Amino acid sequence: MINELRMYTTRPGKMHHVVNASATVAQKIRNGDTYGKLIGHWSSELGRMNQYIHMWEYSDVEEMRKLRSELAAKEEWKSKFVPLVGPYILTQEIRLLRPLTKIKQPTTTTNIYELKIIKLNIGQAIKWKDKFLDIVSSIEGTSLNIGLWNTELQDPNEIISIWCHPNIESMSKYWRDLDENKYWIDFNAYQENSVKYEESIILRPSICSPLK
Repeated sequence: MINELRMYTTRPGKMHHVVNASATVAQKIRNGDTYGKLIGHWSSELGRMNQYIHMWEYSDVEEMRKLRSELAAKEEWKSKFVPLVGPYILTQEIRLLRPLTKIKQPTTTTNIYELKIIKLNIGQAIKWKDKFLDIVSSIEGTSLNIGLWNTELQDPNEIISIWCHPNIESMSKYWRDLDENKYWIDFNAYQENSVKYEESIILRPSICSPLK
Protein backbone atom coordinates (compact mmCIF):
# COMPACT_ATOMS: atom_id res chain seq x y z
CA MET A 1 0.00 0.00 0.00
CA ILE A 2 1.12 3.58 -0.69
CA ASN A 3 -0.26 7.01 0.09
CA GLU A 4 -0.16 10.11 -2.05
CA LEU A 5 -0.05 13.49 -0.32
CA ARG A 6 -1.08 16.43 -2.48
CA MET A 7 -0.45 20.00 -1.33
CA TYR A 8 -1.76 22.93 -3.36
CA THR A 9 -1.14 26.63 -2.83
CA THR A 10 -4.13 28.70 -3.92
CA ARG A 11 -4.49 32.38 -4.69
CA PRO A 12 -5.22 34.48 -1.58
CA GLY A 13 -8.94 34.47 -0.84
CA LYS A 14 -9.62 31.44 -3.05
CA MET A 15 -8.62 28.54 -0.78
CA HIS A 16 -12.15 27.80 0.47
CA HIS A 17 -13.53 27.99 -3.07
CA VAL A 18 -11.00 25.38 -4.25
CA VAL A 19 -11.52 23.12 -1.20
CA ASN A 20 -15.32 23.26 -1.49
CA ALA A 21 -15.22 22.56 -5.23
CA SER A 22 -13.02 19.55 -4.60
CA ALA A 23 -15.25 18.35 -1.75
CA THR A 24 -18.42 18.56 -3.85
CA VAL A 25 -17.94 18.68 -7.64
CA ALA A 26 -14.76 16.58 -7.74
CA GLN A 27 -16.04 14.02 -5.24
CA LYS A 28 -19.20 13.50 -7.27
CA ILE A 29 -17.13 12.87 -10.42
CA ARG A 30 -14.81 10.55 -8.47
CA ASN A 31 -17.80 8.38 -7.52
CA GLY A 32 -16.62 7.34 -4.06
CA ASP A 33 -13.34 5.40 -4.03
CA THR A 34 -13.39 4.59 -7.75
CA TYR A 35 -10.19 6.57 -8.40
CA GLY A 36 -8.42 6.04 -5.07
CA LYS A 37 -9.41 5.91 -1.41
CA LEU A 38 -9.64 9.32 0.25
CA ILE A 39 -7.86 9.44 3.64
CA GLY A 40 -8.05 13.13 4.53
CA HIS A 41 -9.15 16.40 2.92
CA TRP A 42 -8.15 19.70 4.56
CA SER A 43 -7.55 23.44 4.31
CA SER A 44 -4.76 25.21 6.20
CA GLU A 45 -5.54 27.20 9.33
CA LEU A 46 -2.04 28.12 10.55
CA GLY A 47 1.48 27.64 9.21
CA ARG A 48 1.54 27.73 5.42
CA MET A 49 -1.33 29.88 4.27
CA ASN A 50 -3.76 29.18 1.40
CA GLN A 51 -3.05 25.46 1.41
CA TYR A 52 -5.45 22.80 0.11
CA ILE A 53 -4.17 19.39 1.19
CA HIS A 54 -5.48 15.89 0.59
CA MET A 55 -4.21 12.33 1.02
CA TRP A 56 -5.11 9.20 -0.97
CA GLU A 57 -4.49 5.48 -0.64
CA TYR A 58 -3.60 3.04 -3.46
CA SER A 59 -2.45 -0.56 -3.52
CA ASP A 60 0.76 0.39 -5.37
CA VAL A 61 2.30 2.96 -7.72
CA GLU A 62 0.93 1.25 -10.82
CA GLU A 63 -2.65 1.47 -9.52
CA MET A 64 -2.13 5.14 -8.61
CA ARG A 65 -0.88 6.00 -12.10
CA LYS A 66 -3.65 4.02 -13.79
CA LEU A 67 -6.48 5.53 -11.75
CA ARG A 68 -5.17 9.08 -11.94
CA SER A 69 -4.83 8.77 -15.74
CA GLU A 70 -8.38 7.46 -16.02
CA LEU A 71 -9.70 10.31 -13.87
CA ALA A 72 -7.80 12.96 -15.84
CA ALA A 73 -9.27 11.59 -19.07
CA LYS A 74 -12.90 11.85 -17.89
CA GLU A 75 -14.80 14.51 -19.80
CA GLU A 76 -16.61 15.70 -16.65
CA TRP A 77 -13.28 16.16 -14.89
CA LYS A 78 -11.85 18.21 -17.74
CA SER A 79 -14.95 20.31 -18.41
CA LYS A 80 -16.56 20.73 -14.97
CA PHE A 81 -13.87 20.52 -12.30
CA VAL A 82 -10.52 21.64 -13.75
CA PRO A 83 -11.85 24.99 -15.07
CA LEU A 84 -13.50 25.57 -11.68
CA VAL A 85 -10.23 25.44 -9.71
CA GLY A 86 -7.39 25.71 -12.24
CA PRO A 87 -7.25 29.52 -12.36
CA TYR A 88 -6.85 29.67 -8.57
CA ILE A 89 -4.05 27.13 -8.02
CA LEU A 90 -0.55 28.58 -7.93
CA THR A 91 1.63 25.55 -7.02
CA GLN A 92 1.33 21.79 -6.60
CA GLU A 93 3.47 19.55 -4.35
CA ILE A 94 3.07 15.79 -4.58
CA ARG A 95 4.68 13.30 -2.20
CA LEU A 96 4.64 9.53 -2.56
CA LEU A 97 4.52 8.09 0.96
CA ARG A 98 5.22 4.69 2.47
CA PRO A 99 3.10 4.19 5.62
CA LEU A 100 5.08 3.28 8.74
CA THR A 101 2.01 2.78 10.95
CA LYS A 102 -1.67 2.04 10.53
CA ILE A 103 -3.86 5.14 10.49
CA LYS A 104 -5.60 5.67 13.82
CA GLN A 105 -9.15 6.95 13.92
CA PRO A 106 -9.89 9.83 16.31
CA THR A 107 -12.52 9.20 18.97
CA THR A 108 -14.10 12.65 18.55
CA THR A 109 -15.79 14.09 15.48
CA THR A 110 -14.66 17.73 15.70
CA ASN A 111 -10.88 18.07 15.47
CA ILE A 112 -8.00 19.97 13.95
CA TYR A 113 -5.02 18.20 12.39
CA GLU A 114 -1.34 19.01 12.53
CA LEU A 115 0.76 17.98 9.56
CA LYS A 116 4.43 17.79 10.48
CA ILE A 117 7.08 17.67 7.76
CA ILE A 118 10.33 16.46 9.34
CA LYS A 119 13.52 16.53 7.29
CA LEU A 120 16.33 14.42 8.71
CA ASN A 121 20.02 14.02 8.13
CA ILE A 122 20.91 11.31 5.60
CA GLY A 123 20.35 7.80 6.98
CA GLN A 124 18.36 8.93 10.04
CA ALA A 125 14.74 8.39 8.90
CA ILE A 126 14.35 4.78 10.08
CA LYS A 127 16.17 5.42 13.36
CA TRP A 128 13.94 8.45 14.01
CA LYS A 129 10.85 6.34 13.29
CA ASP A 130 11.96 3.57 15.68
CA LYS A 131 12.72 6.00 18.50
CA PHE A 132 9.44 7.86 17.99
CA LEU A 133 7.36 4.67 17.98
CA ASP A 134 9.08 3.59 21.21
CA ILE A 135 7.67 6.63 23.02
CA VAL A 136 4.46 7.55 21.20
CA SER A 137 2.15 5.57 23.53
CA SER A 138 3.77 7.34 26.48
CA ILE A 139 3.16 10.84 25.12
CA GLU A 140 -0.31 10.58 23.58
CA GLY A 141 -3.28 11.87 25.53
CA THR A 142 -6.06 14.14 24.29
CA SER A 143 -3.82 14.55 21.25
CA LEU A 144 -3.32 11.51 19.04
CA ASN A 145 -0.68 10.66 16.45
CA ILE A 146 -2.86 9.58 13.50
CA GLY A 147 -0.06 8.18 11.38
CA LEU A 148 3.56 8.22 10.30
CA TRP A 149 4.97 8.00 6.77
CA ASN A 150 8.39 7.90 5.12
CA THR A 151 8.55 9.98 1.93
CA GLU A 152 9.78 7.91 -1.01
CA LEU A 153 9.45 10.71 -3.56
CA GLN A 154 10.50 13.62 -3.24
CA ASP A 155 12.90 13.21 -0.27
CA PRO A 156 13.67 9.77 1.24
CA ASN A 157 15.12 11.50 4.33
CA GLU A 158 11.74 12.97 5.23
CA ILE A 159 9.08 11.82 7.70
CA ILE A 160 5.46 12.92 7.52
CA SER A 161 3.59 12.84 10.84
CA ILE A 162 -0.07 13.77 11.36
CA TRP A 163 -1.50 14.62 14.77
CA CYS A 164 -5.14 15.04 15.77
CA HIS A 165 -6.05 17.63 18.42
CA PRO A 166 -9.47 18.63 19.84
CA ASN A 167 -8.77 22.31 19.09
CA ILE A 168 -5.94 24.83 18.75
CA GLU A 169 -5.89 25.70 22.45
CA SER A 170 -5.63 22.02 23.39
CA MET A 171 -2.83 21.54 20.84
CA SER A 172 -0.80 24.42 22.29
CA LYS A 173 -1.24 23.09 25.82
CA TYR A 174 -0.32 19.57 24.73
CA TRP A 175 3.04 20.63 23.26
CA ARG A 176 3.80 22.90 26.24
CA ASP A 177 3.08 20.13 28.74
CA LEU A 178 5.15 17.67 26.71
CA ASP A 179 8.27 19.68 27.52
CA GLU A 180 8.02 18.17 31.03
CA ASN A 181 7.62 14.58 29.79
CA LYS A 182 10.81 12.58 30.39
CA TYR A 183 10.25 10.40 27.31
CA TRP A 184 9.91 13.49 25.11
CA ILE A 185 12.92 15.15 26.72
CA ASP A 186 15.09 12.12 25.89
CA PHE A 187 13.68 11.97 22.35
CA ASN A 188 14.42 15.65 21.81
CA ALA A 189 18.01 15.10 22.89
CA TYR A 190 18.33 12.63 20.01
CA GLN A 191 16.54 14.99 17.59
CA GLU A 192 19.05 17.77 18.17
CA ASN A 193 21.59 16.01 15.94
CA SER A 194 19.27 14.18 13.55
CA VAL A 195 16.60 16.67 12.44
CA LYS A 196 17.58 19.39 9.96
CA TYR A 197 14.20 21.05 9.61
CA GLU A 198 10.64 20.70 10.90
CA GLU A 199 7.48 22.41 9.72
CA SER A 200 3.93 22.23 11.07
CA ILE A 201 0.75 23.11 9.18
CA ILE A 202 -2.50 23.26 11.13
CA LEU A 203 -5.38 21.85 9.09
CA ARG A 204 -9.16 22.04 9.23
CA PRO A 205 -11.04 19.06 7.71
CA SER A 206 -13.46 19.74 4.86
CA ILE A 207 -17.02 18.43 4.60
CA CYS A 208 -15.87 15.33 2.66
CA SER A 209 -12.86 14.40 4.80
CA PRO A 210 -13.01 10.89 6.33
CA LEU A 211 -10.80 12.22 9.15
CA LYS A 212 -13.09 14.68 10.94
